Amino acid sequence: MTKGRIWRAFDWPLLGGTLVVLAFGLVAIHSATHGSSGQADFGRQVLNLLPATLLMALILFLSYQWLARSAYFVYGITVLLLLIVLFAGHSSLGAQRWINLGFMTMQPSEYAKLGLIVILAKLLSEKNIQSPEGFLQSLFVLAIPAALVFKQPDLGTTLVFGAITLGMFYWAGLPVSSIFKLMSPFLSLLLRLIGLPYWLFFVVALGGWLIWSRRQHWGVPITIWLGNLGAGLMGPHFVGLLKEYQKKRLTIFLNPESDPLGAGYHIIQSKIAIGSGGFWGKGLFHGTQTQLHFIPEQHTDFIFSVIGEELGFIGCAFVILAFLVIVLRGIRIAENASDRFGSLLAIGISSMLLFHVLVNVGMATGIMPVTGIPLPLMSYGGSALMTNLAAIGLLESIAMRQRKIFF
Repeated sequence: MTKGRIWRAFDWPLLGGTLVVLAFGLVAIHSATHGSSGQADFGRQVLNLLPATLLMALILFLSYQWLARSAYFVYGITVLLLLIVLFAGHSSLGAQRWINLGFMTMQPSEYAKLGLIVILAKLLSEKNIQSPEGFLQSLFVLAIPAALVFKQPDLGTTLVFGAITLGMFYWAGLPVSSIFKLMSPFLSLLLRLIGLPYWLFFVVALGGWLIWSRRQHWGVPITIWLGNLGAGLMGPHFVGLLKEYQKKRLTIFLNPESDPLGAGYHIIQSKIAIGSGGFWGKGLFHGTQTQLHFIPEQHTDFIFSVIGEELGFIGCAFVILAFLVIVLRGIRIAENASDRFGSLLAIGISSMLLFHVLVNVGMATGIMPVTGIPLPLMSYGGSALMTNLAAIGLLESIAMRQRKIFF
């Protein structure tokens, strides 16, 4: 393919959506930190944007196919960084997630998301996901970074790993029914933590569905049902592995008013901010919840609340529309990629971004637990910004080298 044809395949809507989200993010960070001790974070984010943009440009100029040849090396480096965090990492706010380099800190769990996407794309492009070998190898490469990140502890990123894997499994050809069966023990565990009645209803309903959908042998449905039963029964023991704040976050979103000054405080203040913004918002630097800093972590995990209060429904709609453009273009790129590796790479990135947006917006609006998952390209953080712009660069690299050129 000539250079001219490659550039004509450049995905301008994807870049446009990315620029819109970045602009909203910088504005929101500036407003959220205005007049506070964190005001310097806006300048840091602008500085973070420079190397992140250069990295994106470098990646889109290079053919993504070099990653297929280097997949195991990339994955190995990210696992090594996670091990360094575990034994010599920098701790903050009760978690050990960073490596302090003196002049900067880095969060390897962010880079591990791309490392996981690359290795899964490599494995699933070469092996059949419905074969025992392909399925078990894929679960193995997921389990290593997931266990290391969960140990930090970082439950949110662990969930992101799971979402990436499920999206890529589906794209690789694993049936939806099989994906649900794979997820069911985790759903069973979550429902057991929320309440015994929810879990009992789920287990009974699952048993009925497994009996109804059984084809020939009883072995598989019985194993799945027993797995769900065991996951629920192990729920209280699993709780012991979680930090106290994680336990509360998993259940408090159902009734945040039960602990308005404790675990429910984040959700209550975020909902007040978004609700008070109305249709047009209160205007930049005029949001009471934002400017009085009632919302904890409002320039990171709860940055969507700043948009909701100060730019209103219309601002939220623009942000969500821009994210929708990014995700849909990512899926379109996956559909038209020149090879299976590129297609899986694109769908893994799209799954990662989509899950981040759904959980973060759900968290800010009070319909999902607070898990500490940032809003991509918007929340403050250098490692996350580098990862997400590198991901956009990969999508552009795949788009520019696809077989079908759309004019």
